[in-house]
Amino acid sequence: MNLNEEVRNGYLITAETKKVWAVQIDLLKHLLDVCQRHKLKIWADGGTLLGTVREHGYIPWDDDIDMFILREDYEKLRELAPTEFKSPYFFQTGYTDKMYPRGHAQLRYQGTTAILPGDLGCKFDQSIFIDIFVYDTLPKDISVFTDRMVKAEVLRKVMNWGAFGKLSLRTPKETCMRLAARAILRLLGFKRVYSKFEKLYADIPGEKSDVTSCPAFSASQVFRIHRRLDWLKETILMPFEDLEIPVPNGYDEILTDQYGDYMTPVKAPTMHGSVIFDADRPYKEILKEIKAGKISTEKN
Repeated sequence: MNLNEEVRNGYLITAETKKVWAVQIDLLKHLLDVCQRHKLKIWADGGTLLGTVREHGYIPWDDDIDMFILREDYEKLRELAPTEFKSPYFFQTGYTDKMYPRGHAQLRYQGTTAILPGDLGCKFDQSIFIDIFVYDTLPKDISVFTDRMVKAEVLRKVMNWGAFGKLSLRTPKETCMRLAARAILRLLGFKRVYSKFEKLYADIPGEKSDVTSCPAFSASQVFRIHRRLDWLKETILMPFEDLEIPVPNGYDEILTDQYGDYMTPVKAPTMHGSVIFDADRPYKEILKEIKAGKISTEKN
């Protein structure tokens, strides 16, 4: 990748941003190599799918790479991770990184920094990452799913209250709930709670539909974003920066469903907010400087 500053669609992309993109593309290359060798299907998702189809690369104001994979292949990838992702690559889940509460995997490049605003104070790895979203096939009878969703979201709150930030004293009720969550995590162990959470979405009973969604990432995904299995029957390679990456045959249906008129660029903030990136230094070093007041989070 050319690391020089440039302007795309009237938007300035700095050399620093290019360095972050280069790390993410290295992560993507490694992920795609592993999936190809083991015959696992994985596709561009979200803003990366949109950027691939419309821009043949990053959306100029985007800050990450999103991929998605169906549950069966994800479980195979997770089993392969200890041997296929050695340092500096780190396959991050609630099983490999204590107190990582997110319902999707992230592949990180250790020795770098990507600190999300809400992750300050968290103990899990905060290196530059790409997202790997896991899609589950939903039951035909959605009522079968709702009871599990309620239970899963309780466990998600327990993990989030345990992982994110210091105890809040805003209300006695919130303080008690956070203390209770941390007591549960100490009693059962974080990995056990994470496993229970994930299995509620991974092992949904009942006759399956042809619709997949990503409820482990966000319960609202079930009602907002979905992928039909016939949209994923074939894989097409399309250019993304200096790579060719896999997109599903139903990319038009996916993008229309998610964005509407997706070929008209609309500048929007990323879902991550203002991230503190550093492609050259490890996040623990940056966190120390933030704590010492040498780096202001107000400017990011």
